[in-house]
Amino acid sequence: MNPEDAQPSGRKDPQWDELVENFRQLDSNTPREPSAAERAAQLEKLFNTGPGAMRGPRDYVAEDTPEEFVPQEPAALGSGDPMLNLAWVVAAGGPLGLLLCVLFFRSAPGFIYFGLAIVALLGIAYLLKRLPTERDPGDDGAQV
Repeated sequence: MNPEDAQPSGRKDPQWDELVENFRQLDSNTPREPSAAERAAQLEKLFNTGPGAMRGPRDYVAEDTPEEFVPQEPAALGSGDPMLNLAWVVAAGGPLGLLLCVLFFRSAPGFIYFGLAIVALLGIAYLLKRLPTERDPGDDGAQV
């Protein structure tokens, strides 16, 4: 509401003057909005009273800031052991090849089905053979 609108206009319109007077009274009676600091103090008082007034771990703010974590660069794909990569391709490609043969090439000779199954089993066996057999006593397994 503009300040000039708050003053009666002096026109011969009593309804307008009455409305302006009512608005002026409303503006003077309205409670003011509390500031952010006052609102924070009210919330602190509201929620930090009674038996649960103890501060928890989420209320803790560390004084020192730890240095930023920078992860190591991952190794390039395909730079590992070529036999391991081949075993993964064979172990996944054998069943996929069997599925494609059953769906699209039903009249394939039996040795193709047999060969794909043997190749898949060999790839899976190689992957299982490479698994570690002993635990490291100093390793709790908490690595990312």
